[in-house]
Amino acid sequence: MAAGTGPGAKRDGLAPTHGRFHRRTGAPGGKRREKKDSPVGQALGRSRGGFTTKLHLSCDAYGRICALALTGGQAGDCLQAPGLLAGHLRPGQAVLADRAYDAGYVRTQIQQAGATAVIPSKKNRLIPLDHDTEMYKERNHIERAINGLKRFRAVATRFDKRAANYFATCCLIAALTWL
Repeated sequence: MAAGTGPGAKRDGLAPTHGRFHRRTGAPGGKRREKKDSPVGQALGRSRGGFTTKLHLSCDAYGRICALALTGGQAGDCLQAPGLLAGHLRPGQAVLADRAYDAGYVRTQIQQAGATAVIPSKKNRLIPLDHDTEMYKERNHIERAINGLKRFRAVATRFDKRAANYFATCCLIAALTWL
């Protein structure tokens, strides 16, 4: 046998001729690649802006965050309201929310707690409901609370792959707002 012609020798300077090697690109046929984590269950979803995450929150009159919820970008807002309001409703309190939270069950939960709902009606509601427009101007506290969270780049751009890590970052920043 001539030198350089054995079973482990390279031909044409490419790859050895062993059976476990091949000249095609990609993984060898015998190995299976592990699947990457799917976005299902990681609070990621499609919305108008693309692949996003929604952060729902409630805050007190001082703009301090009281409750947080994390959903995919396509999720509706009013589905998160019962969980956000559950432990924070008091009699005589006013609950300020935007049109996305105008649902019968949300208004019922607020009324059963003895609080007042200051929520504008959706445009598709057959009988529009009135709300206190002067009190509704105080809703800027929640917008300022959201802006306070988004000051932190890790929250604004969601660097974390896992929803639990992102949620923990948001909770840590929310705790800092109370200090």
